[in-house]
Amino acid sequence: MDWMSLPAELRAMVLQALICEGDIATHASVSREWQKAIEIYNFQSLELKAKDISMFGAVAKRNFHLIKYIWYSIELPEYDCSECSQVENQYLIDANQVTVENSIRLLFGALSTVVPGPDADMTLDISIHSPSDSQHHFKYIRTEPAKPLSSRRYRALAPDSDLSHNSPASSLSLDAIDQIFPDICFSEPQDEFWNSVPEAPCVTHLLLRRQTRRRWDATSLSRLFTRLPRLRDVHYEPWREWVRMLQRSADKRSGDLFNFLTSHTNIERMTIFEDSNETYISTFSTGLHEALDAEPVRQATPYVARNLAKASLRLQHLSAAFIIDVDLFWNECLSRTDWMWGQLQTLSLTSRILMPRNKSEDINRVLLSSAQAIRQMPQLLKLELWNGGKGYAAMFRFQSVRANVNRRASITWRGTWDLILESSVITAWEDARTSHAGHLDVQNEILEPREIRSHGEAVLALELEIDVACPISIQQIHEEHSFPGP
Repeated sequence: MDWMSLPAELRAMVLQALICEGDIATHASVSREWQKAIEIYNFQSLELKAKDISMFGAVAKRNFHLIKYIWYSIELPEYDCSECSQVENQYLIDANQVTVENSIRLLFGALSTVVPGPDADMTLDISIHSPSDSQHHFKYIRTEPAKPLSSRRYRALAPDSDLSHNSPASSLSLDAIDQIFPDICFSEPQDEFWNSVPEAPCVTHLLLRRQTRRRWDATSLSRLFTRLPRLRDVHYEPWREWVRMLQRSADKRSGDLFNFLTSHTNIERMTIFEDSNETYISTFSTGLHEALDAEPVRQATPYVARNLAKASLRLQHLSAAFIIDVDLFWNECLSRTDWMWGQLQTLSLTSRILMPRNKSEDINRVLLSSAQAIRQMPQLLKLELWNGGKGYAAMFRFQSVRANVNRRASITWRGTWDLILESSVITAWEDARTSHAGHLDVQNEILEPREIRSHGEAVLALELEIDVACPISIQQIHEEHSFPGP
């Protein structure tokens, strides 16, 4: 039977079944129809390393319009057991800097040659790691794409057979942790390097996920953003600092970054998820000096909240987890009544008040402030305030009438403990929803008892409707807390 004699629907089903089996590139020569379908599949999601760039530039130019996602994995030099429990030495620092700079130049050089169409939409996902990171103390570390790829060559969890690095989590040294959390260094002054990096106007979405333990400096990020003139969506998952003094410095730089973003008017969506690990916090809580200890509970700063609030005025979506606290964000909103979030449709923020040990009146106070603040957000469809950690999870959600299928506005409390909403809070939300129209439903849901071992598992238990981190990042957090050892 001739292929073209088959109905178009049946041909499409056969091609789809073939694609699902994978490893189909060799079939592209069967016909132009097969070639087109296979190229769409092969090019939509790519994994690239620096060594792939020369071939990528030659092969992908004709098909660049098919590419929707690039995972660029920058592999740093390896280190051995003599170095795995020490901070990076100067040789490694210099070698890593050269590797990162050369890798970024190569990629952006290739991307700069592409002239995007007006509707072009492409995600760039950058990861930086050494293969050695997962070969010593931290075997649970996974480096993988955020989306499925046509060829899967990323590394899965290492087998737990190396007895020399299977010490209890409590015996991890400070230097062993610092080994995988150094800064990502660039030449000084940084402008000299970044001015040598061409613009990549084809990139509209940027992912910097938590699987990169190494820390992006806020100055480097601001320079990176300038090389992406059509950037609309930023998804950033930094790790908190383990030393209180360094955290204050990092907060200052983060505030500066958000201040810079107020002038980056193309950005429409911003997701920030600051990750942490209780084992690392415990290790750095030495008691030697307060400034050198880790904060047991992350203390957000007004400077970061102020500049993030200002940067979000033009956004359609904002999710900020742990890097600020909702109290500080609302303070900025309510103290500047002339500020209006005229385009904001979805908002997700964390609040350290949402913990079972805190008084219900304090939680109700935050919810009351929330009802007052959203009056400055006339297009808001959905708000989620949440918190979670080992042993607890809680969320408050507001949905406008336009976001609910039943055409009714609603507020929902969902948590591992019960909260009675005060009448003043309900009244405030009834008043707030008048600007969003519709009646107000009030719901209270108690989560079934279950073991919540991390903030990642709290996200899953709460069934948040606004994405606060990449799904693969939440999965990694869950798996890391299930892994024996640290």
